[in-house]
Amino acid sequence: SPMLAARLIRQKITSQGSPLSPNPTTSKDTPSQNNPGQGAYDESSDGSQKQTPPVLKGACTLTGDYINNTDVSKCSTIIIDSLRVPAGVQLNLTDLQDNAKIKFQGTSTFAPMLWSGPLVLVKGKHITVTGPGTLDGQGAWYWPKGQKVTKPVFFRILNTTHSTFTGFNMLNMPYRTFSVWDSNYTTISGLKLNSSAGNGVAKNTDGFDLSRNNHVTITKNRIYNQDDCLAMQSSKNTVFSDNYCCGSHGISVGSLGGPVLNWTTTVDGLTVTGNTIENSSNGIRIKTIVGLKGLVTNAVYTNNTLINVTNAIVMHSDYNKTKGGYDGTPTSLVKITKIKIDGLKGTAENLYDIVANPDVVSDWSFTNIKVVASNNGNCTGEPSNVLC
Repeated sequence: SPMLAARLIRQKITSQGSPLSPNPTTSKDTPSQNNPGQGAYDESSDGSQKQTPPVLKGACTLTGDYINNTDVSKCSTIIIDSLRVPAGVQLNLTDLQDNAKIKFQGTSTFAPMLWSGPLVLVKGKHITVTGPGTLDGQGAWYWPKGQKVTKPVFFRILNTTHSTFTGFNMLNMPYRTFSVWDSNYTTISGLKLNSSAGNGVAKNTDGFDLSRNNHVTITKNRIYNQDDCLAMQSSKNTVFSDNYCCGSHGISVGSLGGPVLNWTTTVDGLTVTGNTIENSSNGIRIKTIVGLKGLVTNAVYTNNTLINVTNAIVMHSDYNKTKGGYDGTPTSLVKITKIKIDGLKGTAENLYDIVANPDVVSDWSFTNIKVVASNNGNCTGEPSNVLC
């Protein structure tokens, strides 16, 4: 009834009980990326029963202290307003009604802890997620700890279809920001992703990373980070358009490669158009892993702008995951074919940085390249029709 809905809107999650605190010393409390829906739980050492999460209905508001695994499956609308998520706990939005609407308001925070996350997990069909709120990942706590500790992915959508995510902010990401897995016909637009407070120490804060999706569009977002603005691991029919990337490692495919060529090692159908990349180490980049198989094909880059990047066009078949960088030996078996770059302009230090395996690259086209570069750079192993 309208009165019930109104009462639920006013209800604070804190009225259901005190928040749970995870016990990170118990192995079963440590989330696993193999089970992306797993969060941390509270179980006292004397074996007492876990507190029962609340069940909400209708038009629901989550505010104050979040209780782990709050049941929102009966909510048609979910307002998340200045929520405080405890350390090691996941904001779990996976059991959603079809056509559910989620709205972020105020600033929601996630208390820091070393674990794999994700801090937010969303799964649904025909869902709409909007702002104008902010999610603060408390990155300043994580960044000084370096790259050898486990840090949580910030926000992941999983098995989501025919949905939209628009108009909210993600601040101070600990690690990878917005991860899209196994999703279809979904659009992400008008977001602001910002780890600029990290001032060069916010490593591995990729903007968007994509795996095993089909028909995902990412458009008109602003990304301030210190790793790839876009990191394509695998997916088909992806559009990345009219985004602004600052401080990043560029718009990247990879690092890509696996023991076999299959869906998880293929990027097929990538359109990158109308983006601006500023103060970044790379503009357009494809990097594949030595000794491994895969496919990058039908990638089209049109009318993109570079401002003060180090390397404009980067193609490497020598990425070594063990060393965490290029090893100078382009032995990747990942095929890179049907690559078109048309209408690239702006400023760079080096126009090209290409170290390709000539046995697996073919059918590249670079046209209307109007980048003002201090150096032409280096090209080895590129297809014979490419002059660089």
